[in-house]
Amino acid sequence: MAHAATPIYSWEWTAEGAQITAPNWNGSFNYTSGNDYATFGSGSGTPYNANITGITGSFTVSFDLKNLSSTSNGWKDIFSLYTNGTVSGESNSMVLEFADNGELYFYNKGFGGQTGGNINTGLTWTDLQQDNWNNLSIISDLSSQTLSIYVNGALAGTITEWNPSSPALTGSQFGASFGNTRPMNGTLDVNNIKFYDGVVLPVPEASAVSLGLLGLAALMMRRRRCC
Repeated sequence: MAHAATPIYSWEWTAEGAQITAPNWNGSFNYTSGNDYATFGSGSGTPYNANITGITGSFTVSFDLKNLSSTSNGWKDIFSLYTNGTVSGESNSMVLEFADNGELYFYNKGFGGQTGGNINTGLTWTDLQQDNWNNLSIISDLSSQTLSIYVNGALAGTITEWNPSSPALTGSQFGASFGNTRPMNGTLDVNNIKFYDGVVLPVPEASAVSLGLLGLAALMMRRRRCC
């Protein structure tokens, strides 16, 4: 996924090593030389930042995931976002969490004082266990009062009437809710992590764009034959 905007925080790994522009994060991702990704989770760390700065209103967070090493992640969190005084646990948070049926949900658990709402991402344990990347983009858009999540460039769902009283993003953690509440079992590979101060829509997958162009070409040919 490519974005024109400049992120506030960013990690991009290559086979030559990690390219890091993310100060003030605690812990680290586990990077192995020769890989174009890093890992996080049980045994590999749960990096967090309890003092995120530079994101005070609408925001976008995106990253790529693959190769989940566990099949027993029921009610375990792989990612969390916080506001309004980051505390240990799940208060004032939004989390990506596996339900006990293996489906990955995005839950609003009181972010900025606004409670309620969840989105089924359409991804499962099985999907994330594969050796192919899945991109997730979380977008808090105060102008449209929506909280949305995109999966591989497609909108998975939206929470409407989104108007948190404290919208600033102040904390985040990979592999758990802050304070290591509900830590995930096993590890996940990750790359292309971006935190933006503002709304940055994901770029659709190349395959989807190609299909759209093919459909448009077919429609044009049909119209030519009819004329």
